[in-house]
Amino acid sequence: MKITGILLVLIAMAVESLAQVCLKIGASGGPALLVEPYRAFAERTAMLKQSVVWKGLGVVFYGLEIFLWTSVLHLLDVSVAFPMGSLCFVGVALLSSIFLGEAVGRVRWLGVLSILAGTALLAV
Repeated sequence: MKITGILLVLIAMAVESLAQVCLKIGASGGPALLVEPYRAFAERTAMLKQSVVWKGLGVVFYGLEIFLWTSVLHLLDVSVAFPMGSLCFVGVALLSSIFLGEAVGRVRWLGVLSILAGTALLAV
């Protein structure tokens, strides 16, 4: 049951990270913020040209994350699950670097590694 809870935390945090990136794209006016080839793909898709669609995707992903998170809380102690939620910082750093081309410097990556190490200690 603990393994299932940990897997659900990982999925929930990935979904929440996607929500954050979608909301950023939507708040910035649409796919122009994306790096190539993601921008080209989004601009070829009529729906993905609209910022409201990105905002909607962000809301949908947040809704899915809430559903997953309630399942996590059913399986894990909140004292374990809540700190593991910091994995969202890791996911957002990775996704914003990959899809938005945001610079994540050495100090930030060190912070990300610290979060990963702390989360690994919680999962034991």
